[in-house]
Amino acid sequence: MLRQRVITAVILMAGLLAALVWLPPIGFDLLLLLVVLAGSLVKASGAGMGCPDWPKCYGYWIPPMDEKEVVWEANKSFESGQIIVHENKLLVANDNFKASVEFDASQWTPYKKHDYAIYKPEHTIIEYLNRLCGVVLGIMAILMVFYSRVYRKEKPIVFWGSIIMFIIILFEGYLGAKVVESNLKPLKISMHLYLAFLILIVIAFVRSRVVDPLEIEESKRKSIKKWLMASVILLCAQLVMGTNVRQTFDDLRLSGIIRESWIDESGWLFLVHRSFSLVYAAITGVTLYFLYELKVKHFATKWMLVLMLLIIATGVIMGYFEVPQFARPVHLLLSSILLSYSCVLLFAMRKK
Repeated sequence: MLRQRVITAVILMAGLLAALVWLPPIGFDLLLLLVVLAGSLVKASGAGMGCPDWPKCYGYWIPPMDEKEVVWEANKSFESGQIIVHENKLLVANDNFKASVEFDASQWTPYKKHDYAIYKPEHTIIEYLNRLCGVVLGIMAILMVFYSRVYRKEKPIVFWGSIIMFIIILFEGYLGAKVVESNLKPLKISMHLYLAFLILIVIAFVRSRVVDPLEIEESKRKSIKKWLMASVILLCAQLVMGTNVRQTFDDLRLSGIIRESWIDESGWLFLVHRSFSLVYAAITGVTLYFLYELKVKHFATKWMLVLMLLIIATGVIMGYFEVPQFARPVHLLLSSILLSYSCVLLFAMRKK
């Protein structure tokens, strides 16, 4: 069963990554979107505490795949810092030692950052994959800063924008650790996601300063920019409301409410989020129509409408098919891509 779940998760992530690669290139955004997807899968599967410590996982750099690795056994060797689940508690090994026939509490220290002590191997794998994606993102951010040095004199805003992005990513990693230590407090989870959106916006801004702005008549440029600004602001509002709806669903799941009742139990927030999407769709539709009339050639204009329709479709699926587990990560991923494309297009409207 575990093997089947892992294979399913890997196939899903590989398929969605292939879809992202097939879309027009959005550079560094691609990796960040993969991190958003991985985090969303963690949230949707309830795997946020799959690794109770950070940055390691049960004291290992390579996560334990078998329950035998996280329980006490007689005559078993343990390493300093290794974490086990014993009598519904997390215990940390004080030193390297070999266990005797009977359990010796003096060799262990209770884990004090939280009291979550449930080992589920599938959750551990999903959470660890999420962390690996974050590590790769951090490495790529360092490389982006390094290569942006060539713009330091000609376009200093590109260099300093890359520095700011790297700092935000570092803080995002720090916040990820605090999310685990807090045993998944809703506010910290939401802030973790909001920072990911902010990074997308910063990346779009930096990229826009590397390429030339769009060729549009000044009077029309100002008008289109206002419509695009309104569209981006509405989308950000939708993302904030959607994050709160997602947290409401998670609270209902933890309260034992069956999935079929989540929509009814979520209250006014889901209804506002659903209705507000029509306002956003109308504003964005008008904006894209103006861009089409002006014959603006930009990859984002070709995909924003498609993405918007797909987001609405996944929202309908969640609303009428009892919030299937796969729909939430896909819905968030598509929304993140749309935010990236919208910001890229907005920043391309600057003056020369």
